[in-house]
Amino acid sequence: MFLKSLLVSSALLMSVLMMGGCTTATPHESLKNAMTKTFDTTGYNYISTTRITKLSFPEDETNTTALTSLYLQKGIDVIRGFSFGINGAIDYRDTIRSEATYDMHYNRDNVEISMKFPFLFDYSTKTLYMGKTFLNTIFPMKGEDEGKLIRFDLNDTLISTLIGEESMKQFDEKKIHSINAAIKEGTIKAFSDINGSHFSYQPLSILEKNSGSTKTVHLSLDRNQSVTMLLTVLDSMIQKMYSESMITKEMYGSYMFISDPKQLEPLIEELNLHLDFNFGIDSDGHIVYVQSLINASDKTDRFTLGIENTTSLEHFNAPKFTLDPKSSGSVDYMKAFREWKKLLPADTTKDSFEDIEKIQDHSSEQII
Repeated sequence: MFLKSLLVSSALLMSVLMMGGCTTATPHESLKNAMTKTFDTTGYNYISTTRITKLSFPEDETNTTALTSLYLQKGIDVIRGFSFGINGAIDYRDTIRSEATYDMHYNRDNVEISMKFPFLFDYSTKTLYMGKTFLNTIFPMKGEDEGKLIRFDLNDTLISTLIGEESMKQFDEKKIHSINAAIKEGTIKAFSDINGSHFSYQPLSILEKNSGSTKTVHLSLDRNQSVTMLLTVLDSMIQKMYSESMITKEMYGSYMFISDPKQLEPLIEELNLHLDFNFGIDSDGHIVYVQSLINASDKTDRFTLGIENTTSLEHFNAPKFTLDPKSSGSVDYMKAFREWKKLLPADTTKDSFEDIEKIQDHSSEQII
């Protein structure tokens, strides 16, 4: 009897000790840890979609007919049928590579249209590659160049001239790392500064389950909290860009003036802003799904705007790329333009092409 009581007491004691040592992290703590771990990865794949969920404009009641009102509403419906998607990958391991397929999508009233533009940018060589688009259908390439990526070397005289010296600085690998560090610092600080009572665990949605999420953290912010959070992230980025000479002193001064709370106060008073976030976190502690909802309106709710963005992430530290210049090969953009030129009427853009070719030829002479 004594032995039985001893075993029961020992089991109860072990249970208490184990329960005491396995405290569950709060939603706020879980999100901060997941943000840090996700930002610290060396790369990932992502799919992001943005769409307008709500849109209304104030009508001039003294100068609005029923027909005008009808066309305005139809126009708004068309806008709401559009969405903008990005399916891509980014790799920070040895050299920075970024791939993105931009998708302009329309889907409403049994009409669905999609136009995709795939790009790969290699920051180490400052080279942009473009994959197949509708241009390949309209302007077919030569047989030996079919399937090759079109190559734009940003060091090319023509391209660098069009982009401008200041813009070329944005493609420096060190500065990209600095900007990413600033985004990480600003984002983690912004969410860390929010009172923990605003965070909560929520049941998993179907999309979150499909993304591999094992728990969801929800955050809802009112007008003042939303503005504070956005300014915290933006301020970190601007400060870093200024310290890295990526923006001019004049631009920095303008930002400091505009972001002054005294300057923003009149605007904030006229604006209703509400931000909602759902963060899906997987078993490894990475953020694998983010749903962001922005709802804005004026004080009278005559103008309203709702925007939704959903982003899923995967393949952390081992991103997969679909565009590979080494395996598919690439062709210089000027060669592609010359082929396209042959398919155009004789006088179409003749002067423009000749000017481009002169600059390109001059660039080649300088390289030689």
